[in-house]
Amino acid sequence: MTNDIDEETISSTVPEEVPQEAQQPLTALTLDDDPIDRLRLIKTCKKAGLQIEFTEVATVADMRRELDQNTFDIVFLDHNLGMETGLDALRALIAHEDQADAIPIMLTSVTSHHTAVEAMRNGCADYIVKEELTVSALIKSVTSAIERRILFSALSGAQAFQRSVGEVIERFMLTCGPEMREILSKTLATLRGLKAIEKADQTLDPVILSNFTLLERGCKDLTVLVDDLVSVVATARGVPVRKRPLISK
Repeated sequence: MTNDIDEETISSTVPEEVPQEAQQPLTALTLDDDPIDRLRLIKTCKKAGLQIEFTEVATVADMRRELDQNTFDIVFLDHNLGMETGLDALRALIAHEDQADAIPIMLTSVTSHHTAVEAMRNGCADYIVKEELTVSALIKSVTSAIERRILFSALSGAQAFQRSVGEVIERFMLTCGPEMREILSKTLATLRGLKAIEKADQTLDPVILSNFTLLERGCKDLTVLVDDLVSVVATARGVPVRKRPLISK
């Protein structure tokens, strides 16, 4: 299996709108107790055209020291580390408060697919089988891991925004909701009373009567909106809600 890849495939991993010379290289930490495997990974990255600055460590203890001193975009974790494993290293990486944006990629042997699955379940972005390490495999792993991280960040941002909106709605409904609904109900009752008087003596100007109708419609719409907001808050809390009538006709 060849490690070569055409220029079109390599360039497709880089956004077209970002000039090649303006890109900042990624920073990567590679944890592997075999220097030959570390060198192979670095050389494969270079062949792939990936701009990555590597820091190499051989033990989890060394990795911890590097994590305390620098932040990394990608962390390559070898699974077989003698007394410790890549899963130990993965837990240390995920628990590190300064490395929240680091993308972990596990390096496993061809016989350790169950380890790769466990790593993915525990927060690893992707895995690479060492015996299958090629330019195309590396590009696919790195780019897909970055894409998933971007998607995850976008989803997290959307969820945070949704929570924020929910909190604003809840505060509004708890402080202003009951009073607002009471005002709307009284306004509707007053308008209907005036319209009943108009039917009896027909003393109101037609324009004023038309404005009363528009105001009544607006009060109804606002009351429905308030009830909908109450339902949103109740649903978020898991509390059943019963629709209240606008006002008796």
